[in-house]
Amino acid sequence: MKPILKYYDKKGNLKIVKDKNKITNPAASIIKFKVLKNGKKWPCCDFYGKCTNKAYAEVYPFLMNKGKKGWSYLCRKHYYKEQKRLGWKLPSCLSVEW
Repeated sequence: MKPILKYYDKKGNLKIVKDKNKITNPAASIIKFKVLKNGKKWPCCDFYGKCTNKAYAEVYPFLMNKGKKGWSYLCRKHYYKEQKRLGWKLPSCLSVEW
C-alpha cells in the first residue's frame, strides 16, 4: 500500500497532498503516513525519502546547529545509524504518537 502524503498549511492544519505542485506553503515539509491493519495512521521514516518503514523516533537536527532545519521521523534502523554517525548526540523523542 502506498503511503499517504500530508503537509502543514499556513494555518498549521494537516492537509492531504493531492498535487505536490499546488502546495500553498512552499516551506511545508511533507510527512508520509502508513495506514496500519487496525486503521490507525502512523508516520513513516523519511530518511532521504526512500524508506517507508514505521517511524521509531522523531529527531531534531536543527538543535545541533549544523545548518539543518526542521525535524524528521526515522525508523529504528536509520535512527541508530544516524546516532552512531553523530556520536550519540542527535536530539530526539522516542515516543512517536498520533
